[in-house]
Amino acid sequence: MGTTQAATLPDEDPTSEKAHNYHILVVDDDENCAKTTMWILESLGHTVEMALDGRTAIELAKSLHPDVVLLDIGIPGMNGYVICKAMRKEPVLQNTTFIALTGWGHKEHRERSKDAGFDYHLVKPVDIEMLKNILLGLDKSH
Repeated sequence: MGTTQAATLPDEDPTSEKAHNYHILVVDDDENCAKTTMWILESLGHTVEMALDGRTAIELAKSLHPDVVLLDIGIPGMNGYVICKAMRKEPVLQNTTFIALTGWGHKEHRERSKDAGFDYHLVKPVDIEMLKNILLGLDKSH
C-alpha cells in the first residue's frame, strides 16, 4: 500500500515566512498618501495608526509604542528629520524601527535620514515588496 501525505494549502505551508503583525504608525502630511499606505499595511495584516503632522505623531508614538514608524520627510513645519530625532529621544521608542518614506532619494537625503536616526530610507512610490522584505527582516532580528 502507498503512503499518503496530508495536502497542504499554500497559506498553510509550514516553511513559508509569514510577517509578524506589527503596530505601525504612518506619518505623512498628505492624507491620501497616508491612508493609502495605511490600507496597504492593513492588507498585509498589520495594525496601523495615522498622523498628519509632527506634534500629533510624537504624541501618538509616545502613547502607542509602535513597532515601526513610516515617516515622510517633507512635512511642513516640523519635518521628518526633526520628528525622527524627537522620537528617538523617547525611552518608550528605543526599540522602534524608523523608516523614511519620502519623495527625496538623493545621496544627501539618505545621509541626512541616517543622521536623524532612520533605520531605512524608501522613496515614494513605495515598492511594496521591498517594504514587506524589511518587515520580514525585522521578524528575524526581534
